Amino acid sequence: MEQVPKVIYDGEVKPHSWCRWSVFRVKRRNNSVNVRFVGNTGSGKSFSALFFCEECARMMGKQFNKEDIYFSIKEVLDKVAKDNPPPGTIFFIDEQQIEAAASDYQSKRARAYSFFLSSVRSKRYIIVTTLPFADMELKKIRRFFQVEIETHGANFSTNTVNATPRYLEYSRQKKDKIYRKRLLVILKDKITNLYKAKKLTYWNIPKPSPKIIYIYEQMKEEFQTALYKKLSKELSEDELKDNVLPKASAEETTLATLTPYQRAIYDFMAEGMKSQKEINVKLLEMGFNSSPAKVSQNKKWMRKKGVIIVKR
Repeated sequence: MEQVPKVIYDGEVKPHSWCRWSVFRVKRRNNSVNVRFVGNTGSGKSFSALFFCEECARMMGKQFNKEDIYFSIKEVLDKVAKDNPPPGTIFFIDEQQIEAAASDYQSKRARAYSFFLSSVRSKRYIIVTTLPFADMELKKIRRFFQVEIETHGANFSTNTVNATPRYLEYSRQKKDKIYRKRLLVILKDKITNLYKAKKLTYWNIPKPSPKIIYIYEQMKEEFQTALYKKLSKELSEDELKDNVLPKASAEETTLATLTPYQRAIYDFMAEGMKSQKEINVKLLEMGFNSSPAKVSQNKKWMRKKGVIIVKR
């Protein structure tokens, strides 16, 4: 098993140790960090994730801004392919699981997303995403996240979000077994040189800056508006297919079951002929062995097959 994730302080313990662990992993361990925030709607996961990104950027002497916020994995792939961002670049992908629902699209997206997460280790990125529930993401993608932070709602007395962060370790021996580990904070006393250790169970996450909240809300509004239009168009196309195509298909399927004699009766009746004697004369002219009684009997058989005659 892997070692417990830890942060060591020489003296006073500093706030937001999970951000410090993530930055240390990128800068000193030459590794990437993949973090997912999960929680019910309104639990504060998006704002908490934004603060996480802002704080990590601040610790690296950078500024988290509009260019670091994405609403689809395609946008991230385009950015990496075009610009090859430097180590320490932060990607915030907000609720990307809702960008499309088609199974073929999801399959392609899952392949691209899993390849991206598995291949960017040497690039040393910090990738942060949000999901209502961890199992909404496919298993092949979930396994590439090292940290899961579950948000439980705001604490209005402290103006923070209550969260439980955990390091995720996946067992290679036991299928689907996940070990969730707390961050170990180690304090070295300057006077005694003794170490004291404490595991972090909870994290009270502050709000992000007003500036980044404003930028995020604007981008989310634009994304949702475009998504609603896209989904509305897809539903309209599906409804059109449901209302038109199946009816035509059902009619063709039913008519295909008719004998040549019955199909001739159908065509004459569709033209407006009602008299069995008149239809019988036309059938005799076409060379069929027919009689009014035979026409009547075949009309009954046609109705049993589901044929409905509509006068044109």
